[in-house]
Amino acid sequence: MNVEDVAKHLKRVDKQVLAGQEVPPEDRSVNLTGLYERYKWGGPGPTPLPGPACQKLDVIERTADARWMRHFDGNGRELGVYRSIVGYYWLLRYDPGLKQHFLEHAGTAADIDTRYGSK
Repeated sequence: MNVEDVAKHLKRVDKQVLAGQEVPPEDRSVNLTGLYERYKWGGPGPTPLPGPACQKLDVIERTADARWMRHFDGNGRELGVYRSIVGYYWLLRYDPGLKQHFLEHAGTAADIDTRYGSK
């Protein structure tokens, strides 16, 4: 997939979830490794999405949100969380065995807070 296809895929999945439609598990995860290589978004190791990548994918970085920052700071597998324009969140995960980056659908802000919050 190219970057435009990935951006459309994220938006489509979010709209399906919003409409209460079933989304197959394979559509809830997108391998970004090819895009990392093509656009030089980082090295072969775990790298959060840089600003230009967020712009191209039409997502907003929310990793620095105080509710979740403690979890993502220094975590080598789960690198960050990003909000789509539809309003759902996607988790950026790095698989060290495969040396690949994945965006995985993570739900609403409340879902993220339940999973990563530091209350």
